[in-house]
Amino acid sequence: MRYRKGTIDISPTHDEPILTWVLRCGFISTDQLRRFLALDGNRLPRRSFNWRVQRLVEHGLMRRCQIPIIAREAVYSISALGVAHMMGRGEYCAGAADRFDNGSDNTAILHALDLNEIRLALQEAGALGRWTSDTEIRTQNEFTTFGYAKDYDAVVTVRLNGHESEFALEYERTPKAGKKYLAIREAIESESRLTTFLYLAVNFHVLNFVAQFFERSRKRVYFGLLDEFRVSRLDMKVLDVTRRNTHALKSVLTADSHQPQVARPALPA
Repeated sequence: MRYRKGTIDISPTHDEPILTWVLRCGFISTDQLRRFLALDGNRLPRRSFNWRVQRLVEHGLMRRCQIPIIAREAVYSISALGVAHMMGRGEYCAGAADRFDNGSDNTAILHALDLNEIRLALQEAGALGRWTSDTEIRTQNEFTTFGYAKDYDAVVTVRLNGHESEFALEYERTPKAGKKYLAIREAIESESRLTTFLYLAVNFHVLNFVAQFFERSRKRVYFGLLDEFRVSRLDMKVLDVTRRNTHALKSVLTADSHQPQVARPALPA
């Protein structure tokens, strides 16, 4: 069957998995996209992969972002047309087109790429049970009555010794104003769906700045460095600023997984 010139036949098997990962990640590099697809069992030959990505861009479902400091890899985001298509396929898309448009600043793009690396580190190690992205969280918070207390960067479920442990993940690449962290702490302390919170920071200076605002928190908020997470993953050391001591992340998650959890409805995977 021939298609009219200027149109595209979107393959549910090969094209929609690409659009799904671009939507859920917000911004994603070529290498990250190929790795996520491979983990799902979609190992497209490089030539076929490149062709499909290029045609999705040319037909306006995805955008190629221009980032001056990333020269060797393309970075992609979803377009309004791509969002509209994926909404029809059941994806959670609240505000995605506005947040991931081509005018987004480079800091937001780099933040998203680092989050992708955090997710890949867990998934490639076989430790990831579920990753609820910020797009899904925003959708749930906006359109349901069982949302979270804030729009976290992710809500992560990991597998440890036959058990699952869930925590909210926040990643700080650049520090916010101090008063914003006070508001975040207040939101975290009102959280009823989660008991454990992990902040990863790009360096020690950012970690030290952010951690000071949580020293009197009534919730378990732990702090660690991104580079250490990349190397050690769940074996990394995290700082408990309320008790002024450090623990292995996996021991924290194992202990917190035995705390009473609030029963709650969940969005389908």
